[in-house]
Amino acid sequence: MTAPILPTLPPAPHRVPHWFALCYLGVIVVVSLYPFTDWEDSGQPWLEFLFYPLPYYRTSFDIGVNVLAYLPYGLALARVFRPAWLGVLAAVCLGGLTSVVIEIAQLYLPVRVASNLDVLCNTGGALLGALLATVPWSVRLGLLLRRARRRWLVADSSADYALMLGALWFLTQINPATTLFGVVVMPEGLPQPFESPLANPALFLFLLEAGGAMLNLTATLLFIASFLARRRDHAQVLAGFFLLAWLFKVVAAAAMLKPVAYFAWINPHVLAGLALGGVLTWLLTYAQRWLQTAIALVLLALAQLVAAQWPLVATHDDQRGLFRWAYHLTNINALSEFANHLWPWAAMACLLISALRQFKREQW
Repeated sequence: MTAPILPTLPPAPHRVPHWFALCYLGVIVVVSLYPFTDWEDSGQPWLEFLFYPLPYYRTSFDIGVNVLAYLPYGLALARVFRPAWLGVLAAVCLGGLTSVVIEIAQLYLPVRVASNLDVLCNTGGALLGALLATVPWSVRLGLLLRRARRRWLVADSSADYALMLGALWFLTQINPATTLFGVVVMPEGLPQPFESPLANPALFLFLLEAGGAMLNLTATLLFIASFLARRRDHAQVLAGFFLLAWLFKVVAAAAMLKPVAYFAWINPHVLAGLALGGVLTWLLTYAQRWLQTAIALVLLALAQLVAAQWPLVATHDDQRGLFRWAYHLTNINALSEFANHLWPWAAMACLLISALRQFKREQW
């Protein structure tokens, strides 16, 4: 007897748009105010910049980036409020307010410039995202996505949060100068002295680098596997996710790194860790869902422990020479650091919620 194609129960209610909007607000704050140092009062009135003439020097690229940056934020905000007209209004007001507050905060950063054009572009992006969330074809796309969600994922609201976290995971890999599924960063400058607990310091670094990649890969893939509805889907979904992550790194490297640094994100140590992680993941796909959930939790925690043991420090200048344009590095580092600190804990919280609900169902 074959398993049913669709779960018998509809997915539980969730608040994915609320959490996505909150997470994206964190992304906006980090990218706009990073590195959160050298604050000083310029003495300029807070709202004076809003009434300046529009900047004379502006590029289509900068305008496009500022519009697109707030598009997902507006889309999420529009999905939070009902009816549709209220969602659009709230997205425009909250998107515009967020942009104004961010620009005011930038008055206290000497390396940033408050711009009324940025506020206009950001608000326009939020409006565009809100409209995309309410147009008929977007609603139909949402229905198709809900059907696909019922086909692929378990009937539990924790799976909806897992889907959101699966998309946000790519922010952890957005810096093409850091290794694929890695938790450590190798400095490019002179060797740094450190105390090794092993007699062979090179072996110690290898174990941390390869072990970190293995733990990260296995934990991430098990995180996804524990929310899939059918065991027979594991191979294609997990392989597809890994290939998508690989392609993401290739595209990011081609877009931002110098030709000599195209493969800064991969090395023999990481390849060894990924190979071991792939074998371990394959073995664990045969385990029960509760066991996959528990192991994913443990491996995520271990990956953070490995990262904390890495004795070498990569400075801003270590990676500067790898990028085509220096301004890439500041924003990319901000996004990558923010995601790498937040994502594992959010994933562990999602897994804990899932584990508790699995336990309750077993009790009943």
